[in-house]
Amino acid sequence: YFLVEVNRWLERRTLKRMLRGWDVVRSAGNNDAYSDPAVHRIVSSAEFPLASTSRQGRRVTIVTYEHRSSGVRWRAAVTHLSSSARSTPEEAQASRAHEATSLIALCRTHDVDVIAADLNNSTVGHDRPRGIIEGAGYRDWRSLVEVDNVHYDTHHALGFPLTTDGKHLDALYFGSRITALEGRILIDEPDNSDHLGLVCALSVAQEHPMAK
Repeated sequence: YFLVEVNRWLERRTLKRMLRGWDVVRSAGNNDAYSDPAVHRIVSSAEFPLASTSRQGRRVTIVTYEHRSSGVRWRAAVTHLSSSARSTPEEAQASRAHEATSLIALCRTHDVDVIAADLNNSTVGHDRPRGIIEGAGYRDWRSLVEVDNVHYDTHHALGFPLTTDGKHLDALYFGSRITALEGRILIDEPDNSDHLGLVCALSVAQEHPMAK
């Protein structure tokens, strides 16, 4: 499955070609979710506004999947937090803190297992998105599994060589049901996105650890 910020027509065209016959959950906030219907069934999906204080009005898409062969259900959230476009860095930082807090509240309400996000932030701090997410018990994939190409910056300039300063504005965070098996940052995907793909193979526990 793919959880992606798709805001360029070239990206949608490429994904349609790559993922023929896959189900797609579209969203007003460009936070789309693609899944192979032979492997996963979409049980439900919904899009929620985050508590943005910027004019960008960010949202999150939450999808519940059922793995067909095992019957295991799990939930994923995909989002894109505020950037400094049409804003100032200070305003964007403040908005991201509100959005991350809102995101965590929604993830708790809906028992989200996987968060895939463009955080527009690389700093871990109590008032930054990464710190807020980790403070809620979600774990950065880089702390759980060895990630190939981890030193590459996931945000790059189209048409220019990739850099290795490792800002990692994009993120995968996993809840307690998730075991990360192997991970990598794609550095050879079609050059129509200014973000490199994050790929992680994972397993989902049958029962939620908090379930009675």
